[in-house]
Amino acid sequence: MEGCVAVVTGGSRGIGLGIARRFHELGARVVLCARNADNAMAAAHALDPSGETALGAGVHVSDEDAARTLLADARGRWGALDVLVNSAAVNPHFGPTRSVDHGRWQKIMEVNLWAPLRWTQLALEEGLGATRPGSVLMVSSNLADTPGSPSGVYGMSKAALNYLTAQLAVELGPRVRVNGIAPGVVNTRFAAPLVAFGEKVYGRWPVPRFGEPEDVAAAAEFLATEASSWVTGQVLTVDGGALLGGDEFSALEVS
Repeated sequence: MEGCVAVVTGGSRGIGLGIARRFHELGARVVLCARNADNAMAAAHALDPSGETALGAGVHVSDEDAARTLLADARGRWGALDVLVNSAAVNPHFGPTRSVDHGRWQKIMEVNLWAPLRWTQLALEEGLGATRPGSVLMVSSNLADTPGSPSGVYGMSKAALNYLTAQLAVELGPRVRVNGIAPGVVNTRFAAPLVAFGEKVYGRWPVPRFGEPEDVAAAAEFLATEASSWVTGQVLTVDGGALLGGDEFSALEVS
């Protein structure tokens, strides 16, 4: 990824940071976006204290004006925009779908579905893929394929994101490829409530451990680079075989 310019939403921690770190190691110039500006700048500083190849920006993914400004600044600073990673996500409702209120439903769909589409639209306006073949990467979830979990609304948003991935792949090819990654439970703060259950969650998986951000980053490297130049519209599940050994909630008494 030498010379590539990559923007990563949700890039200050967890999966987003893992992806940004891997891209930076591969020679990309990266912009790490997060709601908390201090966290974003601290994460970018850890990658490159000089600020020449890594920048942190405090941008809420729902703020279209801020997103437009950031993408324009990235292109103006480095002359290109090559890769967009839509990693930011929320899950404020854990429980039966029948009990979700309109506010939480809106929040989940706005951040997990509308924001990836809008950021992709804005990136295209700023010339995504204009200087070299472009790549958009959606961070989904294996919960998109497991109806019945207590994160049903979150899973719905990710199922719709998977459809959006395929739809955009058709619309944006051949210049821009669009793919997704569907992680299982990764050892991050976002998944802390499940990680706390330990082996009760992963005990029956073919690869019996929680994932790490680096596991997802390795898949992101493949999908965002020319190594996958003949792959688009696909969602790669990275979950240690969780869906084969019973989903994350099957061994828990959660309702």
